[in-house]
Amino acid sequence: MASPITIFNNDELLFEATDIQAAAEFLAEHLNTTKNRCFGPIERGYVYNIPYYVEENEYRFVAPKEIATNRRKQLEERGHKNARRVWLVPANPNEYDLASAFSRYETLDWKRSYNYENGDILFMYVSGNIQKVRYKVEVIEGLVRSNDVKYNKMFWNDEEKLEQSKEWTWTRFRLVDEMDTAELSLAQLREHGLRGNIQGSMKLTGELRDYVMSFFEHDLTEGYYPEQVSETLEEGKRKTVRVNVYERNPIARKQCMDHYGAQCQVCDLNFENTYGEVGKDFIHVHHIIPLHEIQQGYIVDPIKDLIPVCPNCHAMLHRKENGLYLSIEQLRKRILNIK
Repeated sequence: MASPITIFNNDELLFEATDIQAAAEFLAEHLNTTKNRCFGPIERGYVYNIPYYVEENEYRFVAPKEIATNRRKQLEERGHKNARRVWLVPANPNEYDLASAFSRYETLDWKRSYNYENGDILFMYVSGNIQKVRYKVEVIEGLVRSNDVKYNKMFWNDEEKLEQSKEWTWTRFRLVDEMDTAELSLAQLREHGLRGNIQGSMKLTGELRDYVMSFFEHDLTEGYYPEQVSETLEEGKRKTVRVNVYERNPIARKQCMDHYGAQCQVCDLNFENTYGEVGKDFIHVHHIIPLHEIQQGYIVDPIKDLIPVCPNCHAMLHRKENGLYLSIEQLRKRILNIK
């Protein structure tokens, strides 16, 4: 059965192919390359939603969800070269404070111990006195250019190791989910297929892979909130305001939502109640303290500093009236008065 594949270039529709053969033929001609070089990026793209980058251009390949899901199962069952690879990666807290780094950033650069590729999944095992698998991350840039590496010096506890790291090659990943349970301790991993200690990155397969993956079911960063909030429209041009990094940090966001729930704290809108399943867990998160008041090194309090709001209220909170931003309470009173 043919699988229709739509090709996008920088979010603009480029071509609608009837199957992967037609998609590869088009892409090869478009990029002036060989057809065989296009099959891998296209298949990994539509199966795992992995973008393909050529210089400054981002290509995405989209197929119907059922087709992508079935093909993913086939790839993984056969151990196909285009299947997403899963790794267990150690992180030494005495060298690098991974927990604090993730509390501030949603993406981090990490040592490329193996040839990690876009879309690979890494489960981060925190050693030291923790000895648990704590984080699930997805590789978004298999090989980071040396002049683009973010060393995040403030999180290094071992200055000598930091200096050594400047000779490494690097991978960039995004945080997908976090877990803190004794069921993912070193002892439990050994009960489910791990042999020896975790001294370096290893590919996860079989029983151990299934066991670890069973604890991570969520994606803390996908689809819940934009990187920008629309402020206004003028003469067809969109003005935007950058959303604070803390508003997009997945751990801070999760802790905020665990406390308040996925309901707008201004107008009480609950997307799941209004739109059904498609609205489940959808909400924006707003930083209460204005950006200009936040200093470098500031540690966010997810309960006091962040608050869930719907996109409309979020946009209004980022607009000024008489040179000042409205507070949560002021906007809430305004809505009550209108009602």
